[in-house]
Amino acid sequence: MKDRTLKYALLAPALAICAATLLYPLCQSLWYSLHDWNLGRSATPEGYVGWLNYADLLWHDPVFLDSAWVTLVFTVPSVVLTMAVALGLAVLLAGDGRLQVNARTLLVIPFAMSPALIGISWRFMLNPEFGAVDALLKAVMPGWSGAPVLADPVLAMAALILVDVWHWAPYFMLTFIGALAALPQDTLDAAQVDGAGRGRIFFEIVLPQLRPVLTIAILLKTIFSLKALDQVVTMTAGGPGAATDTLPHAIYSTAFRFYDIGYAAAMAWLLAIVMMGLALVYSRFAMGRPS
Repeated sequence: MKDRTLKYALLAPALAICAATLLYPLCQSLWYSLHDWNLGRSATPEGYVGWLNYADLLWHDPVFLDSAWVTLVFTVPSVVLTMAVALGLAVLLAGDGRLQVNARTLLVIPFAMSPALIGISWRFMLNPEFGAVDALLKAVMPGWSGAPVLADPVLAMAALILVDVWHWAPYFMLTFIGALAALPQDTLDAAQVDGAGRGRIFFEIVLPQLRPVLTIAILLKTIFSLKALDQVVTMTAGGPGAATDTLPHAIYSTAFRFYDIGYAAAMAWLLAIVMMGLALVYSRFAMGRPS
């Protein structure tokens, strides 16, 4: 009995901190989402409207639906490309040689940078007048230089996706390198002795054994992409027009540009419900109980 009491007593401070920093803000934001509250009119929540904000978002707000579509357009290619690049780099750099170690060290630098700083840096580098990318294109492919990348809806979204891949691929590369190191070497050696080529070994032996790690990585990257904000704000500001106006950016604009706190809270909760569902799937896989 004492042991059971002790473990709960030891957990109590951490649980109290989690409740203060997580549970209370969540409940408060849910309460705000049920009110018509605009900071331009009042410093405190105004009339109670129940689920009207949610109904307006889902049935009467084309801007929210457009932002949801933009978020999907950003998330799917970002996740697919990040996993493909990270897995390819992990296979190439999984050794212990000096070249592999130095390459991994250099590739980790983008992940160590702040997302906001990454967005600002790439915004300057993609500038068609004085950007480093345009200067490189002038030297290599002059016909491609001078394009206003961030002023074109398709190119701006493509740039945002590629920068996100550049940022996150090193993190998942290290994850996959660790998973590759844990694979049983006897199975790979036996396949080589049987005459299996590298491609066959990878797709028929290595990839199936990486499936649990790959599944969790996909779920994590999906959550990271759904809540991406810093790079959107500093790199494209949701533009041109609303071409890169993802849900987190739409929530940010609604709350801090138009001061509609109740409506923004409802938007945030709809996004949070999606991420909670993904987190639930992730936790089931992490505990070895795939759904």
